[in-house]
Amino acid sequence: MGQTIDSVPQMIAYSGDLRRQAKATAEPELAQKLHDSANHLEKAALVKAGIDNPRIGKLLDMIV
Repeated sequence: MGQTIDSVPQMIAYSGDLRRQAKATAEPELAQKLHDSANHLEKAALVKAGIDNPRIGKLLDMIV
């Protein structure tokens, strides 16, 4: 942590990493926070890329 993520592919990749960490954790509160962070980061990346389809995140999760 502590580094800046500024490109759309990095943002999408990191949001996927956060989701995988959320699934792997045994603490429900931490899992929810990780999932919320992943959603926020993914939405920011899609806005930056100019993609506003709400289902694109699910498609990207299937691909990655």
